[in-house]
This record gives sequence, C-alpha cells and structure tokens, in this order.
Amino acid sequence: MTRLPGIGRRQLLWLGPALLLGAASRTEAHRAHVTLSRLQGNPRAGSWELAHSLHYHDAAQVLARLAGGRRVEPATLEGRARLALEVERCFRILGPDGRPLAFGTVGSELEGDSVVVYQELPAPVPHGTCTVECTLFQDVFPGQVNNVSVEFAKPSVALRLSAESPRATFSF
Repeated sequence: MTRLPGIGRRQLLWLGPALLLGAASRTEAHRAHVTLSRLQGNPRAGSWELAHSLHYHDAAQVLARLAGGRRVEPATLEGRARLALEVERCFRILGPDGRPLAFGTVGSELEGDSVVVYQELPAPVPHGTCTVECTLFQDVFPGQVNNVSVEFAKPSVALRLSAESPRATFSF
C-alpha cells in the first residue's frame, strides 16, 4: 500500500470509504442523459443562434451506434460533423406558419466535458408562436431529456422535452 505523506494508518482507514464514496458519486453523477440547447436572439445580426451542449460520454455512445461500431471520437472533426448532422436530423423549430425554420450549422467545438454544436438562421418574421421538436439521442437512451432554453422570449422559457413529450411551444 502506498502511503500519502502526512497521513497515518488511522486517517487512511477513515479516508478510504470517503474516497470510495467520492468516486462512486462522481461515476453516478452522470446517470441522467440530458442535453441543453440555448436559443438566443442576436439583434445586431438579425438572427437566432442555437448552441446545443451534448455530454461527451453520451455523444461517444451515439457515435458508436451511428458508425456501426467503428470507433469515432467526439473530439475529432469527423465525430463533431456526425453529431452536427444528428442535431440537424433530430432538432427542429417550426415557425408561426408551421413550417420548419432553416437553421444552418456553423460549427462545433469541445467545451469542458461537452461537445457544443452551433446553428443560426435569420430571425423569423412575423412574431408569433413556435413549436420545438426534439428527439435527440432518444433512440439510444430511453430516458433522454432535452432541455431548451429560449432566452429572448419575454419572459425566458425553459422547455423540457422527452420521448413522452417531444414537442413544446414558445411565443416571441
């Protein structure tokens, strides 16, 4: 057994379970499969901007399924491109007229333990009610929850989408 400097046998016996509990809580901390999409308005550019944050570990599992078991890492350009295509396939916003808004993917990056996919489009006119539909990762994780934060709506709106409730609306 390797001893840590300044820690005696008694402290090590007390610390052992605490270290194990700490490790268990870290590994169990990611039991829920959740994404967060933030929708913001950019008045200067006259656009709407979306940032989808996908947990790295979940993204890796989704990529394994998409690549037929071939190892594709979310950190690679190919991995982030495949994830962006998956976001395009599974996330959409219907405008006030009921037609899908044409978001374009502008990039992706690693940020901490997440992959972030960025999209934008010209702000829709006229104002009204939009419907968000999201089934992102639900075919891989049955309990997947996709949170959407609409940050320019008055007041801001937080939508919680799941397999049981994959659609929600907001007004702008």
